[in-house]
Amino acid sequence: KALSDRKDEVNRLNVFPVPDGDTGTNMSLTMQMVVDNLAKLPIGASSAEIRKTITTGALMGARGNSGVITSQILRGLCEGFEGFEEEGITTASLDSCFARATEVAFQAVRKPVEGTILTVIKDSAAAAKKARKKKLSTEEALDFIVNGAYESVQRTPEFLPVLKENGVVDAGGFGLAILIDAFAATLTGKEGFAGDALAMSRPAPKAEIEQIDDWDVDSAFRYCTEFLVHSNTIDVDAAKDFLPTMGDCDLMVGMHPNFKVHVHSNTPDKVLAYFLERGQISEVFIHNMKLQSEERTEKLEAEQHAERKPLGFVAVAAGQGNAKILESLGVDVVVSGGQTMNPSTKDLLDAAAKVNADAVIFLPNNKNIIMAAQSACELSDILAGVVPTKSVPCSAWTARHPSRITSRP
Repeated sequence: KALSDRKDEVNRLNVFPVPDGDTGTNMSLTMQMVVDNLAKLPIGASSAEIRKTITTGALMGARGNSGVITSQILRGLCEGFEGFEEEGITTASLDSCFARATEVAFQAVRKPVEGTILTVIKDSAAAAKKARKKKLSTEEALDFIVNGAYESVQRTPEFLPVLKENGVVDAGGFGLAILIDAFAATLTGKEGFAGDALAMSRPAPKAEIEQIDDWDVDSAFRYCTEFLVHSNTIDVDAAKDFLPTMGDCDLMVGMHPNFKVHVHSNTPDKVLAYFLERGQISEVFIHNMKLQSEERTEKLEAEQHAERKPLGFVAVAAGQGNAKILESLGVDVVVSGGQTMNPSTKDLLDAAAKVNADAVIFLPNNKNIIMAAQSACELSDILAGVVPTKSVPCSAWTARHPSRITSRP
């Protein structure tokens, strides 16, 4: 949930290996498959069953370069936990898990690059090892690892010039830090994950996002090609040698009979043909990264040139139908929520940050959300207020008649 809520922030940072602006989305989709698969397990499933489900779900749902590497990090975390079932999550098991996650992630990448998600998992593992040597408690160790992850993210521009040139940190590394942070907060029962302390204490790295359009069609590969391969007989080493001849950012992970393949190529048809001769394929996704890059640039330009309004609106509503109605009547951002699915203060603050206005009005549309909206007002960096609406029609009327809103101390 933490990663899904902040995927747009991660997408905005995405300039390496290509500025296609989808790292946060891909990592979020990868995690969603894991969550969906875990939800199907019966109550009382064993640790081994849970870890196998996580590993399989991550492999099958891996999207994009960042998603595939994330899937391998999850696989390593699960493998590193073997032997600690009775002991549970402790400082010692965390050290084992992160060490194995780093090993598996680096094995998956033919040419590891510093300043990426790989650097962040490596530094997180180093923090876990140091926490074990210092004999920290489990909660102290988790906090130490989280801090290590975010500090690593902040250092990524020192290793990767393209990040420094564009005033950003690595998108995949930041996405991983969010995952580790949310994992630690959930495990220790901190209120932050259920409410807003998580995001407020771990803000996005400060960065001046620039529009870049440096795509060189003569040297860059245009199509992000990814799919599943099902084969009991495929020669993995030969396949891994073949992929670099088709492009770059090539990954082939998994084991017989299921593999995930990812490559940036100008000839996805040849890539698919090779694997079709050696097994069955499924879940084929081919994206034109040049078009994605252009869309990212246009979106950032539009955000920067949009006329700033004196007053903006953030409303809460369930369903796309209600959201479209509110947007058509002047609501700037609609947060998904309602009865039994109340958004947090952090969700409302994130929405307010997207509004290009000098002041923001929150329209909660549910009495159980009013308090969260009031908290958002107190924490907001811009002037904010709450009209305590309890239904969508009330919000629609308010957005339609902003001049009728009265202020009071």
